[in-house]
Amino acid sequence: MTTKDRLHCILVFIYGACIAALSLLPSDEAISFNIWDKAQHFAAYAVFMIMAFPIGKSRNAHLRTALGIICFSIFIEYAQQFSPGRDTSIGDAIANSLGVICGYLFSRWLAKIYRSRGKKTATSN
Repeated sequence: MTTKDRLHCILVFIYGACIAALSLLPSDEAISFNIWDKAQHFAAYAVFMIMAFPIGKSRNAHLRTALGIICFSIFIEYAQQFSPGRDTSIGDAIANSLGVICGYLFSRWLAKIYRSRGKKTATSN
């Protein structure tokens, strides 16, 4: 693993730790369904997956990464019940999971474009 790869892994780990910390901080807000809250969950986990995608070197590794992030999000949602003012939310877990799935699909699409452009450049020389 190169220094660049290690740095990338550290950055992804720090991002995940920030999500965990922000998700588990005590809250004094009343618990309610808020569409913007779900959008924030979706976006945070989509970015998490997009950041983590390049770490894997195969499709299988990418799928395992996505599954790991989904499991992480479910664990965090479960752990929220032990934080004052927080509660476990199935809606948040669904938004998190959909964010991971969309981040995965977006990353695969970008990787496909990147590979096809690389092939065009190699064949044009």
